[in-house]
Amino acid sequence: MPAFVQALDRLIRLAAVLLLLALLGCVVIGVVTRLFNRPVTWSEEMAQHLLVWTGFVGLMLASRRRSHIRITVFLDKLPRIARLGAELVIQAGVILFAACLLWYGTPLIPRNWDIEWVSLALPAGLLYLPIPFAALLLIGQAIADAALALAGRTPAEAEPGAQPL
Repeated sequence: MPAFVQALDRLIRLAAVLLLLALLGCVVIGVVTRLFNRPVTWSEEMAQHLLVWTGFVGLMLASRRRSHIRITVFLDKLPRIARLGAELVIQAGVILFAACLLWYGTPLIPRNWDIEWVSLALPAGLLYLPIPFAALLLIGQAIADAALALAGRTPAEAEPGAQPL
């Protein structure tokens, strides 16, 4: 695996860990401050925003590890050429979805940048910041998976050490 891809994978995993820890911290702070009848106003909103970011990072992780749910009962029964065609249609659908995500999601960042969160003086556009990154990574992964299918190789053959979660 190229060094750039390995570094990107490590960065995505690190982002997932940091986001989950921050999310846990926000929830714990919210609970503890409520126990002492001094609730902080920002913990719930921050946790909601972190959850959205965590979802997008999870999308990127699952895409890279090829661990999204896939039902192959019918695909496995198809002849090799039909299975290849179906795989290419699936990857084209993923690219189309990611392109729509990129096209419609990216403008949400500047459109919401001048709006502040309810409880913190942060731009609401931050919520939408991971959308273009997730979309671009999905497009790249779908192209790589389509190229593997055309070469007649499975993802496990392409990356021998890679295992799903």
